[in-house]
Amino acid sequence: MIDLDQETWIYLTIIAVFLAYFIWNSGRARKIKKQRKNRNFRKRYHERKKENESDSLIK
Repeated sequence: MIDLDQETWIYLTIIAVFLAYFIWNSGRARKIKKQRKNRNFRKRYHERKKENESDSLIK
């Protein structure tokens, strides 16, 4: 097995923590972006629906 000193283990641990954080954060950012996209889609859908309802009341 590889013999590593304490300083090397600390560096490897720090690198592993940063990698885990960035992987976790990218998944979270993707989820937030998808939620924002869906919210905007629903908002546009409801605006169109209101316009169509108001147009049908006028006619």
